[in-house]
Amino acid sequence: MASMKRVTLKNCRVVYRIVISLGYDSQGHKLVKNLSYSVNQSSTAREQEREALKYAMDLEDRLKYGREPAGANLLFNDFARKWLEGERENLAAGTYVGYEQLLRSKILPYFKTYRIAHVRTSDIEAFYKMLCREYSPGTIKRYANVLNRIFGTARRWELITENPCQGARKPKKLQEGSQLRYFTPQQALVFLKSLDMSYGRNSRKNLQEGFRCREQEAGEYFGDRRGPIQYRVFFSLSLFCGFRKGETLALCWEDIDFEEREISVSKAIGRTGHGFGYKEPKNRASMRKVPFPESLIPLLTEYRDQYNQWKREPGRDWQGSGNLFVRRDGTLMGQSTAYQYFVSHLKRYNRWVKECPEEAAEKGLTVLPEIPLHGLRHSCATLLNYLEVNIVDISKYLGHASCSTTMNIYTHSFEEQKRAASDRLNEFLCGAIEKGQGI
Repeated sequence: MASMKRVTLKNCRVVYRIVISLGYDSQGHKLVKNLSYSVNQSSTAREQEREALKYAMDLEDRLKYGREPAGANLLFNDFARKWLEGERENLAAGTYVGYEQLLRSKILPYFKTYRIAHVRTSDIEAFYKMLCREYSPGTIKRYANVLNRIFGTARRWELITENPCQGARKPKKLQEGSQLRYFTPQQALVFLKSLDMSYGRNSRKNLQEGFRCREQEAGEYFGDRRGPIQYRVFFSLSLFCGFRKGETLALCWEDIDFEEREISVSKAIGRTGHGFGYKEPKNRASMRKVPFPESLIPLLTEYRDQYNQWKREPGRDWQGSGNLFVRRDGTLMGQSTAYQYFVSHLKRYNRWVKECPEEAAEKGLTVLPEIPLHGLRHSCATLLNYLEVNIVDISKYLGHASCSTTMNIYTHSFEEQKRAASDRLNEFLCGAIEKGQGI
C-alpha cells in the first residue's frame, strides 16, 4: 500500500509526497518509488486527499504490473523543446515561430518544475486562469492548442497514459468571449456603403487622420475624397471571396480572369525561413479558383486604370511585378498596412454615425462592430450560408481542407440560419395542416 504525506510548499501550493513499495531486489534491498503529486489547489483538503490517493493507487498498479509510463521521469521542458524541434518540418515558418514564442513566454516558465507524466487536468485549468488575467480569448486558445498538441504527442508516444488537456475546462470568461467576430449580412451591406462614402476634407479630425495609417501605401486622394481605391478593392475581395490576408496580398493581375469572373489562388504572403515573402497556401485545398460577383468588375477596372497610371507617372522608380496591392514604388504592400487602415476606417465611420445621427439614419447607416480584418473572411462564410449555399461549396470557396473544418469554425455563426430553416419548416407544416393535408 502506498504511503502519502501532505506538504505545503513555500509558494503555498499543496502537494503529496508519495512512497510506493515495490518489494525487494535479489540482494534483499527494499525497492521504493518516491514522487510528488500536485493536487487541484481549489479543492477541499478531503477532496485533495482522495485525488492523491486515487493517483497513488493507480500508479502502484501500473508499476507492479510493468505499465509505468515511459515519461515518468521526463521533464516537461525537455519534452516540449524536443517536440517543437520535431515539428519544425511539419509547420509553416510563421507557425513555428509563433509556437516557439508561446512556449518561451508562458508555457515553459509555468511548467518548468513539472514532469510530463505528473501534469494533471487541474494544472492545465490553473494555467488557463492565470492567462485570463492578461490575455484575450483568442491568444489563450493559441496557448491551449500548443499544450494539447504537446500532450497529444506524448500520449501517442506512450510517455503518458492520458492527455490532461482533453478534460480541461476553460474559464467561463474565455468560453463566452471566444466566439468569432464578423459582420452579419446586413452589416456587410452597411460596410460596403461606408467604403464609398465621401468624408469632407475639412471635417473635424479628418485633416489629422487624412485616411492615413502608419504606411500610406499609394494612398493619395483621387479627387473624390473617398478612401484609397486599393483599400476598397482589398476589403471587397476579402468580403466577397473570403480570402485570407496573405492570399489577398499575394494576388497579381494575371490571377484575375475578367471574362470568367474567377480569381486563382496559388500562393500567399507570410513568414518564411528568410523573413516575409511568397509561400505556398495554407493547404492543398487553399489552391483554388474563386468566382467573384459581376458587380465588382467596375471597381476592379477602375483600380486597374489607376494602377496603370501610377506606373506611367514621370519620375517614378517603379519596382512592381504585377501585384495588386503595392506601395508607391510598386513593391509589395506592408504586412500590417491593410489591417491598420481597416481599424482606422471603422473608428472614423462609427464616429461619423454618432456625430451625424440624422444623416446616418436617412441613409440607413448604423454603427458597425469593430471586428478584426480576418473577420471579413468570417463574414463571407456567414453571407454564403445566409444565401443558402451548401456547406460543401462554402468549404471549397474558403479553401478549407474539409467540410468538418468549416462546420467547427462557423457553428455559432450558422445558428441563426438554423433557426430560419426551422421557421420555414414550421410554415410548411402549418400550410399543410390548413389545407387539410395532414403531416
